[in-house]
Amino acid sequence: MQKIILWPLKVLSLGLLGWLLISSPLWAKCPPAEAYYYYLVGEQLLLRGDLLSARKALEKVITCDPKALTPQKELLKIYLQSRQYDKAIDLAQKILKQFPDDKETLFLLARAYWLQKRPFRAVETLERVLEKDPGNTEALSILTSIYLEQNQLEKALKVLKRLAQKNPRNPAIYIEIARIYRKKGEFDQARKYYSKALELEPDNIKILLEYGNFLEKIGAFEKAQKLYEEALARNPEQFHLYEALLRLYVNSDEFEKALKMINKLEKLVGQRPQLLFRKALLLMDLGRNEEAEKVLTKVLEKKPDFYTALFYLGIIKEKQGLKEEALKAYQKIPPDSEVFPLALRRIAALTRDPQKVYAVLEEAFSNRPDNKDLYLLAASIFDQLDACDLGLNLMKRALPRFSEDLDFMISYAMLLVCIGQEEEVIKVLSPLLQKYPDDPDLLNFIGYTLADLNKDLDRAEKYIRKALSIKPESGYIVDSLAWVQFRKGQYEKALKNIKKALELSPDDPVIYEHYGDILKELGQIKEACKAYKKALSLAKKKRDRQRISQKKEKLCGKASY
Repeated sequence: MQKIILWPLKVLSLGLLGWLLISSPLWAKCPPAEAYYYYLVGEQLLLRGDLLSARKALEKVITCDPKALTPQKELLKIYLQSRQYDKAIDLAQKILKQFPDDKETLFLLARAYWLQKRPFRAVETLERVLEKDPGNTEALSILTSIYLEQNQLEKALKVLKRLAQKNPRNPAIYIEIARIYRKKGEFDQARKYYSKALELEPDNIKILLEYGNFLEKIGAFEKAQKLYEEALARNPEQFHLYEALLRLYVNSDEFEKALKMINKLEKLVGQRPQLLFRKALLLMDLGRNEEAEKVLTKVLEKKPDFYTALFYLGIIKEKQGLKEEALKAYQKIPPDSEVFPLALRRIAALTRDPQKVYAVLEEAFSNRPDNKDLYLLAASIFDQLDACDLGLNLMKRALPRFSEDLDFMISYAMLLVCIGQEEEVIKVLSPLLQKYPDDPDLLNFIGYTLADLNKDLDRAEKYIRKALSIKPESGYIVDSLAWVQFRKGQYEKALKNIKKALELSPDDPVIYEHYGDILKELGQIKEACKAYKKALSLAKKKRDRQRISQKKEKLCGKASY
């Protein structure tokens, strides 16, 4: 009766057949003689990519004939494909009990362990595979991958060299060996294996570029240049080789050669805006600003929204002394451009007009009221312009949105310090310690401000020392420690630390100012005056210059130390 029902199924479509196989009560039992038929059905479904139906068919085969090796291995592969790794491992172990010498099943078991992130079991199983089949390249490849994932470089090298013996004309193996030697810092060995790979495929662009990049990284610029130039002579239309040589020339400050390479690239790919822009930068590096200006103008004709090119056009106008034209260029750059912060800083530097900067930012905020980076930029610029009140006006608008954002609040606090509201700094920053208890900048800011206020000095020192334990090589934090020691009257300790701060941050005017304050208290007047003079020469902000100048004049008079 079964044959009368089953055989007519052969004329049905595979889709309908798959559905019948899954849903039919005939799946309950079948004699072993039917197994081959189900196997054929499963294979056809597998070819169609119907893993679910194929799996059902093959499971039926095994029900019919539990000792059928090939169907079991096909089912094992399906489990692996469908990421049913536990089932794959169980089935592989079952097969190996029946067929302990089956190399493919052993390999599939190793693969299942590897995919299940069980590297030690995978390695153990792969070693059993290689005992039975020493030349199994798939097993060797997986073993290499596992060793590399585990950073067991020596073991990976050993396996790769076995692979190279089996496949001496496979450049990918030599590349992998070269990468390991590169990672180990054994550069001569790395070069040897990169060269072997290149001997096999001398015009393989990926090998050429990786080897060249390696040579550049180890400082072998002449060898890298020779490699690229010889390859380019053989492949004169290979765009990536031009790019590699161009980068090499620029990094080696060989701008004339780089310019020639750009001109060749132009002939190859045409006058693309990005390529022309790079040409303009090279011309600027060579001091040929008029030529660069013409090229940048051409870039902007082709791509008017190329705002980085517009920014550099502004830079050229500045160099030519054309301040108004430079400003026009910068003012055309919209707030959503990546070079807007640079453009705004140039506007501030050229005009020194806080109101003009404020107007530009007002327009920017009208379109991007929640842009935190714009607020941070505003705070920085107004601090530099000694117009901290304007910066605070902008920052206060966003305070409800960013009151728990550390970067925003530190910038806000910086402006409060600028207008002399140190007490307010402690109020707004202290609550953030609950959220950021280990942030060195926050700890230092509060500690330094307390020291500056000459209050709660033990707490101030505690915060500063904690900040210093996190960033021990920070000059401004070492300065804070010296400052709190100064406030405590520990002048010798303060002197020792302020000298260390100067070693770490030799161009900071405030640290030199503190150095002068400490020397003054120690009675070293002449040295204190020299420190104030140095601080004054470094100070850029008007308020800093006024404060330091007053100290110097009061202590030193007109003495020219």
